[in-house]
Amino acid sequence: MKDHFRNVTVYPARTDANGVVMRLIDGLGYRFYWATEGLTSKDLQFSPGGGCMTVGDLAGHVWGLVNWVHTHFLGESGEPPAADLEQGRDQLFRMLYAIRAYVEAIDEQALFDLQINGLPFWHTINGPLSDALSHTGQIAAFRRINGNPVPEHHVFLAHEKQASPE
Repeated sequence: MKDHFRNVTVYPARTDANGVVMRLIDGLGYRFYWATEGLTSKDLQFSPGGGCMTVGDLAGHVWGLVNWVHTHFLGESGEPPAADLEQGRDQLFRMLYAIRAYVEAIDEQALFDLQINGLPFWHTINGPLSDALSHTGQIAAFRRINGNPVPEHHVFLAHEKQASPE
Protein backbone atom coordinates (compact mmCIF):
# COMPACT_ATOMS: atom_id res chain seq x y z
CA MET A 1 0.00 0.00 0.00
CA LYS A 2 2.92 2.33 0.64
CA ASP A 3 3.63 2.63 -3.09
CA HIS A 4 0.10 3.93 -3.72
CA PHE A 5 1.01 7.05 -1.76
CA ARG A 6 4.50 7.59 -3.23
CA ASN A 7 2.86 9.23 -6.26
CA VAL A 8 -0.82 10.09 -6.36
CA THR A 9 -1.15 10.88 -10.03
CA VAL A 10 -4.31 8.81 -10.59
CA TYR A 11 -7.36 10.89 -9.78
CA PRO A 12 -10.51 9.54 -8.16
CA ALA A 13 -13.08 8.65 -10.81
CA ARG A 14 -15.73 10.36 -8.70
CA THR A 15 -16.31 14.10 -8.46
CA ASP A 16 -18.77 13.91 -5.59
CA ALA A 17 -18.08 14.25 -1.85
CA ASN A 18 -16.63 10.74 -1.84
CA GLY A 19 -14.09 11.71 -4.51
CA VAL A 20 -13.04 14.76 -2.50
CA VAL A 21 -12.57 12.67 0.65
CA MET A 22 -10.61 10.09 -1.37
CA ARG A 23 -8.29 12.80 -2.71
CA LEU A 24 -7.85 14.23 0.79
CA ILE A 25 -6.77 10.78 1.97
CA ASP A 26 -4.43 10.49 -1.02
CA GLY A 27 -2.96 13.88 -0.15
CA LEU A 28 -2.40 12.93 3.49
CA GLY A 29 -0.78 9.64 2.49
CA TYR A 30 1.42 11.41 -0.07
CA ARG A 31 2.51 14.11 2.37
CA PHE A 32 3.18 11.58 5.12
CA TYR A 33 5.09 9.34 2.71
CA TRP A 34 7.53 12.10 1.80
CA ALA A 35 7.70 13.68 5.27
CA THR A 36 8.82 10.34 6.73
CA GLU A 37 10.86 8.97 3.81
CA GLY A 38 14.50 8.59 4.83
CA LEU A 39 14.09 9.58 8.46
CA THR A 40 17.03 8.61 10.64
CA SER A 41 16.98 7.56 14.28
CA LYS A 42 18.50 10.98 15.02
CA ASP A 43 15.52 12.61 13.28
CA LEU A 44 13.02 10.48 15.21
CA GLN A 45 14.48 11.67 18.52
CA PHE A 46 14.62 15.34 17.45
CA SER A 47 12.45 18.02 19.01
CA PRO A 48 13.03 21.75 18.60
CA GLY A 49 12.35 22.04 22.34
CA GLY A 50 9.87 24.03 24.34
CA GLY A 51 7.52 21.14 25.01
CA CYS A 52 7.29 20.09 21.35
CA MET A 53 6.87 16.43 20.51
CA THR A 54 9.75 14.58 18.91
CA VAL A 55 9.50 13.62 15.25
CA GLY A 56 8.92 10.03 16.38
CA ASP A 57 6.14 11.14 18.73
CA LEU A 58 4.54 13.13 15.90
CA ALA A 59 4.68 10.13 13.56
CA GLY A 60 3.06 8.01 16.28
CA HIS A 61 0.38 10.64 16.81
CA VAL A 62 -0.42 10.74 13.07
CA TRP A 63 -0.67 6.94 13.18
CA GLY A 64 -3.14 7.26 16.08
CA LEU A 65 -5.28 9.79 14.22
CA VAL A 66 -5.45 7.60 11.12
CA ASN A 67 -6.24 4.60 13.30
CA TRP A 68 -9.09 6.58 14.89
CA VAL A 69 -10.61 7.27 11.46
CA HIS A 70 -10.02 3.65 10.41
CA THR A 71 -11.75 2.40 13.55
CA HIS A 72 -14.76 4.68 13.11
CA PHE A 73 -15.17 4.13 9.36
CA LEU A 74 -14.41 0.41 9.21
CA GLY A 75 -14.93 -0.79 12.78
CA GLU A 76 -11.39 -2.19 12.90
CA SER A 77 -8.63 -0.88 15.13
CA GLY A 78 -5.00 -1.28 14.21
CA GLU A 79 -2.44 -2.67 16.60
CA PRO A 80 -0.08 0.11 17.68
CA PRO A 81 3.24 -0.43 15.95
CA ALA A 82 6.40 -1.26 17.80
CA ALA A 83 9.04 1.45 17.92
CA ASP A 84 9.87 0.54 14.31
CA LEU A 85 9.09 3.47 11.98
CA GLU A 86 8.81 1.35 8.83
CA GLN A 87 6.30 -1.00 10.45
CA GLY A 88 4.26 1.99 11.60
CA ARG A 89 4.42 3.59 8.15
CA ASP A 90 3.30 0.37 6.48
CA GLN A 91 0.36 0.06 8.88
CA LEU A 92 -0.59 3.69 8.40
CA PHE A 93 -0.58 3.34 4.61
CA ARG A 94 -2.64 0.14 4.80
CA MET A 95 -5.20 1.89 7.02
CA LEU A 96 -5.37 4.93 4.73
CA TYR A 97 -5.80 2.71 1.70
CA ALA A 98 -8.59 0.76 3.43
CA ILE A 99 -10.37 4.00 4.40
CA ARG A 100 -10.03 5.23 0.82
CA ALA A 101 -11.38 1.95 -0.59
CA TYR A 102 -14.33 2.11 1.81
CA VAL A 103 -15.18 5.68 0.79
CA GLU A 104 -14.86 4.71 -2.87
CA ALA A 105 -17.18 1.71 -2.44
CA ILE A 106 -20.08 3.49 -0.75
CA ASP A 107 -22.45 5.91 -2.39
CA GLU A 108 -22.57 9.59 -1.53
CA GLN A 109 -25.71 9.22 0.59
CA ALA A 110 -24.03 6.53 2.70
CA LEU A 111 -21.13 8.91 3.29
CA PHE A 112 -23.54 11.69 4.30
CA ASP A 113 -25.35 9.27 6.61
CA LEU A 114 -22.13 8.17 8.32
CA GLN A 115 -22.24 9.22 11.97
CA ILE A 116 -19.19 9.30 14.22
CA ASN A 117 -19.89 9.81 17.89
CA GLY A 118 -23.29 11.18 16.89
CA LEU A 119 -21.84 13.73 14.47
CA PRO A 120 -21.71 13.80 10.66
CA PHE A 121 -18.60 12.49 8.92
CA TRP A 122 -17.59 16.09 8.10
CA HIS A 123 -16.06 16.31 11.58
CA THR A 124 -13.54 13.71 10.48
CA ILE A 125 -12.18 16.27 8.03
CA ASN A 126 -11.89 19.22 10.42
CA GLY A 127 -10.78 16.89 13.22
CA PRO A 128 -8.39 13.96 12.83
CA LEU A 129 -7.63 14.27 9.09
CA SER A 130 -6.73 17.96 9.32
CA ASP A 131 -4.81 17.33 12.53
CA ALA A 132 -2.86 14.55 10.78
CA LEU A 133 -1.97 16.92 7.94
CA SER A 134 -0.80 19.57 10.43
CA HIS A 135 1.41 17.12 12.28
CA THR A 136 2.79 15.74 9.03
CA GLY A 137 3.86 19.30 8.22
CA GLN A 138 5.54 19.51 11.62
CA ILE A 139 7.50 16.34 10.84
CA ALA A 140 8.70 17.93 7.58
CA ALA A 141 9.67 21.16 9.33
CA PHE A 142 11.38 19.48 12.28
CA ARG A 143 13.50 17.23 10.07
CA ARG A 144 14.60 20.29 8.07
CA ILE A 145 15.62 22.02 11.31
CA ASN A 146 17.51 18.84 12.21
CA GLY A 147 19.48 19.00 8.95
CA ASN A 148 17.68 16.25 7.00
CA PRO A 149 15.14 17.98 4.73
CA VAL A 150 12.35 16.05 3.03
CA PRO A 151 13.45 14.45 -0.26
CA GLU A 152 12.48 16.56 -3.26
CA HIS A 153 9.05 15.88 -4.71
CA HIS A 154 6.39 17.83 -6.60
CA VAL A 155 3.70 18.72 -4.08
CA PHE A 156 1.34 20.27 -6.64
CA LEU A 157 1.72 17.44 -9.16
CA ALA A 158 1.82 14.81 -6.38
CA HIS A 159 4.70 12.75 -7.66
CA GLU A 160 8.34 12.24 -6.92
CA LYS A 161 10.81 14.54 -8.59
CA GLN A 162 12.64 12.86 -11.41
CA ALA A 163 16.33 13.50 -11.90
CA SER A 164 17.01 15.84 -14.79
CA PRO A 165 18.76 14.20 -17.74
CA GLU A 166 22.21 15.66 -18.20
